Amino acid sequence: MHQVPPARRGVRVVDPDQVCDATAVLADGEQLRHAAAVLDALGDVHRLSILLALHHAGDLCVSDLAFAVGMSDSAVSHALRLLRAHGMVAAHREGRLVRYRVVGGLTTRLLDVVSEGVVGDVVLHAHSTAGAHLDAVPVPQD
Repeated sequence: MHQVPPARRGVRVVDPDQVCDATAVLADGEQLRHAAAVLDALGDVHRLSILLALHHAGDLCVSDLAFAVGMSDSAVSHALRLLRAHGMVAAHREGRLVRYRVVGGLTTRLLDVVSEGVVGDVVLHAHSTAGAHLDAVPVPQD
């Protein structure tokens, strides 16, 4: 059964089965808009850096995220507001701290794909994973 909308049934197409398939995969407009918003948010290097940091290091507060990605606290807060609006991160309070985490299956899957090319095999201090070890630079104590 072809998925051609009634208003366009009289239009001639070259490959009706392929047009039917193409129309079917685009039928859920809400999900399509959500995916476009997620991809748009991933298209900014700063937001992508924040998401990759959260994805791999776990829940972080704004000041730790700002340090990790080399941005100001206010710039990170602004980016997090946008990412929250798109349902890509969530906040939770721990005492006086507000920590952020990556949420959403699409966001997580896309970050996994991006990580394959960007992050590689890195052993993280906060999480035990297999791979090569990336030594952390010690922070001088005052």
